[in-house]
Amino acid sequence: MELRPDQGFDEALGRECSPTPIAACGAITLALPGSYQGDGGGGRNAPNNSRAFDEPIFSWTDNGTSASGLLPTDRPNTFKGYVYYELSWMHKFTTDLGIFQVFNQGSPETSYVDVGFGFPGGFPTYVFGSDKWVDFHQDPTTGLITASNPRTQRTPWFNQTDFSVTQSFKLTERNMLSFTGTLNNLLNQRSVTAVGEQVDSNTAQNFIGPGGFFIGDGTPFYAASFHKYDAVALMNSAISNGGGPMTVNSQYAQPNRYQPGRTIRIGLRITF
Repeated sequence: MELRPDQGFDEALGRECSPTPIAACGAITLALPGSYQGDGGGGRNAPNNSRAFDEPIFSWTDNGTSASGLLPTDRPNTFKGYVYYELSWMHKFTTDLGIFQVFNQGSPETSYVDVGFGFPGGFPTYVFGSDKWVDFHQDPTTGLITASNPRTQRTPWFNQTDFSVTQSFKLTERNMLSFTGTLNNLLNQRSVTAVGEQVDSNTAQNFIGPGGFFIGDGTPFYAASFHKYDAVALMNSAISNGGGPMTVNSQYAQPNRYQPGRTIRIGLRITF
């Protein structure tokens, strides 16, 4: 199932200042709402060789509503621009300078938990919606789990500056030697691009069972999963833990993906 009432707006501005400086900039406002992206991140079990390709529970929240929402690639506001300058001097030398800048709004963060069973991580479900984040706290003594209200939360803005320089030497009328240096992420910014989103422990079997059922109970389990239930209450009485609180993942909400660091690429080119 895929619902894609995409909405977008794109603005761009470019200017060329003769003869050599060139500059352009653009701004994009884009929303990708109403989309179902599959399970919560555990991967599809037995793809293309069983009927469990996508469990129907993945499409439902604990409110008994569709789990569709913003995609992880949703970045409503994006700004980018570049400046390029070519300088010729002494009739034999040419220096090309270029800089590219991008500002991307962060991606939505989404909380998911195993429902009905767990390997662990085998049945990850967006019980609060596919674009909703919830903060959890587990009492170290009693194990009691408390949760905040679901909200939309994003990773930090992704900002990156790339720079390039090319120095060319005219050897003859037709032959030229060029040295190029390209620096990606010139300022070595390391924005967080993803965090741990699995609520239940990823080292032991933990899962919640709507209505007190697990996936092996068949129809009663699915019927309960498609209707409203209290996910946090079920986390405190997880059937996988004999009715006690499940274990909250220690990696939940912790950064686990970062913007790549600075890289430098050097090139040599001969034109003849």
